[in-house]
Amino acid sequence: MTKIEPINMLGFAPKEEVKQKIVDDNAFKVSFDAALKLLNSTQEAENISTNLTYDFITGKNDNIHDLMIAQEKSGTMLSFTMKVQNKIMTAYNEIIKIPV
Repeated sequence: MTKIEPINMLGFAPKEEVKQKIVDDNAFKVSFDAALKLLNSTQEAENISTNLTYDFITGKNDNIHDLMIAQEKSGTMLSFTMKVQNKIMTAYNEIIKIPV
């Protein structure tokens, strides 16, 4: 029987790997790279949605289904990105409150 691996959407590692990476001082780099990848994916989805919208308005493309799917995907990714940003800012504010 094979072990089912967890979904790894943003490049987050299992707890065992995170513990090892914290010791290696590599955890921040991994998190930063994952956030950067998320931002790039969100920007790419926005660009695709914008291009499809422009093509639909100008009459180059009449496929409304692809346009609506691209817009929903872009909106969902933007919403998720904003939620991640809010969580990061909350964590940052909590870290700032820690006395040194």
